Amino acid sequence: MLDALVKHARDEEFSKSLPPTGFYNYSQPIRWVVQISERGARLEEADLSGLLFARPYTGRTSGIDPHPLADEACYALGVSVDDKGKVDDRAAEKHAKFLALLDKMEDAPQLDADIRQAIAQVKKAVAGEWLVDDARWAEVKSKDWVAFQVQSGPLAGKKLFQLPAVQAFWVAEAQERIAVRDDKKEMITGECAVCGEVKPLISRIPVGVKLISKPGPLHSLNSNAFVSGRTDTSGHNNLCYECADTASRVFNALASDKQHRRIIVMDKVGKQVKLDTLRNQVALFWVEKGRPLHSAEDFSFQSALGNSYGEGATETKASEAFDFESALGDLMRPPVAGDSDSDSDNDEQPKPKVKKGTKAAASAPAPPKPEARLSQLSSLLNVQNAARQHLTFLDGSKFALAIFSPNVGRTALRDWLYLDLGRMLPHVRAYLNATTINDAWGKPGDPHHINALMEALGSKNANLTRDLIRTAYEGVKPPLEMLAQAVQRFRTLTVKGAQDRKKDEWERQRHLKTLAAALKFSLYYAKTAAEGGAKFMTGLERLESDPAYLCGRLLAVLEEAQQVYSYRQNKKRLKTTGVQRSFGAASASPAGIFPKLVKLATVAHLPKAGRYLNEEMEGLVRTLVERGGYPMSLNVEGQGRFGLGYWHQRGDIRANWTPEQKTADEQAENAPEGDEA
Repeated sequence: MLDALVKHARDEEFSKSLPPTGFYNYSQPIRWVVQISERGARLEEADLSGLLFARPYTGRTSGIDPHPLADEACYALGVSVDDKGKVDDRAAEKHAKFLALLDKMEDAPQLDADIRQAIAQVKKAVAGEWLVDDARWAEVKSKDWVAFQVQSGPLAGKKLFQLPAVQAFWVAEAQERIAVRDDKKEMITGECAVCGEVKPLISRIPVGVKLISKPGPLHSLNSNAFVSGRTDTSGHNNLCYECADTASRVFNALASDKQHRRIIVMDKVGKQVKLDTLRNQVALFWVEKGRPLHSAEDFSFQSALGNSYGEGATETKASEAFDFESALGDLMRPPVAGDSDSDSDNDEQPKPKVKKGTKAAASAPAPPKPEARLSQLSSLLNVQNAARQHLTFLDGSKFALAIFSPNVGRTALRDWLYLDLGRMLPHVRAYLNATTINDAWGKPGDPHHINALMEALGSKNANLTRDLIRTAYEGVKPPLEMLAQAVQRFRTLTVKGAQDRKKDEWERQRHLKTLAAALKFSLYYAKTAAEGGAKFMTGLERLESDPAYLCGRLLAVLEEAQQVYSYRQNKKRLKTTGVQRSFGAASASPAGIFPKLVKLATVAHLPKAGRYLNEEMEGLVRTLVERGGYPMSLNVEGQGRFGLGYWHQRGDIRANWTPEQKTADEQAENAPEGDEA
């Protein structure tokens, strides 16, 4: 994973979001720039923040650790009082260390004569207390950040800490400070586990990574654990400074970008989030691009994505707005109430606080890209049944996915996928097709996120979630326990019947649809991937002759017959039918209950249910007889097929309702009571 993170830093576009090696994008801006001439110096107030003004970083806490040519005023100028009037007793010691670092820089091989001369001017200005007479000197506080700039010579107007030679010096200096040393205090060199070069090895990674709580080490080892391949029991596994620092900076850039981060599981009690527990799981993902991005000449994003960008959308708008990389991560999006493809975010993480008076507070955030939608991704991947024919950047590209958990101030890697993108996309297409199913009214549905499946199952099993992730991206068989849970939940919600509160009923219907998708996904994943294609088992399959599937269809017909009869007798549809309440027994032991249900319907309901339902029932019963009659019992897979047949048949019936039946359904929704006695 560290190797993949470092490789991703070489991506031309992504690298623009990274600070230089050894540098960090501080939230606190540089407040003062010391302008130095040959005869004097003056303070210039500034407000320099953001990636452009990233500064040297060591991860210091309580220790004294100066930075070159850009640091807090207590280091750079020896100021001891902060903005609250608190005195830093170690300010003099910090300032002395800062001056000592400048002395060291003057002898550094990375710096040329011009920089040495500029450093000499800085030393003269600081040690000579040229700034004490400045009118604004009293405003400088110990925690204010200070940078230096000379006003003459070849470096005039440049901030010295940003010079490439100074940055190179800092890399060597930072590496020296955290190097692994032997008994004689000599730096130990070795082959870096990532880049393979022989370099000084480091004892810790200076930049902490932030997942969902405060920053912590990306790679942390307990003493005397995992000693193989290490030079010292307190060090890391043979990492050089550049690789360790780069991996952390890439991690932070990905973790702070909504397009590359998905919350899989968030441990909550009510609305309170427990930030530092292993039950939390967060995925970071990215695409390591191979050949340059371009599309085949005959390929149209606009046609592939359908009308999702509106009738007037242009080809350019469609191709620029659709974020393919983010869409791949949408398989792991959190469940969203109301719309599985909605772009609304959940409240999974605390919003960062912005300090008053900073540029960040004053400037408005950049407008986000349009959210990728699973249905768009499905449309794209199903174009002529193969994305490879149209997306010519796939060769050599990799899809990387890492799942992390916080663990007592550290960051634990829970799972890691690093897949060839071209080979992975058929698995993604298969997952999307397998979780696409028509809704309860027979209308075409959308694919389902993994977390939507988990929510409908009523499960918070993180291991099951990670199994589904491997199914979606690697193509492994869906976990068996998912089918058993889906069968149980589908039966429970069906027998429960329509709810009085509209919100409860809406949620029940939403979960039923997702569970039907889960049944299809569990039962027909291989067929959907290899044989059936995008449309297989999405709606009613009239040629399917499996007895369990036929029994499910038959129950839906009998239920509708009872509804039609009730409406014609009492001018209302039932919220829960007797047939519906028989769902559990019918799905487990069809032979024990279907003869009774069919007999009752034949005598009481079907004579007034219309020609269509009578023909449907007769056809289904005839096919079942030809297939050997009603099954005595059904195992879990059979019960799954039963539920799927029931769902498909109900949707097909509703899709073909007459205007009278649609009116009856609308009236039933507003009826205060409709349960059958």
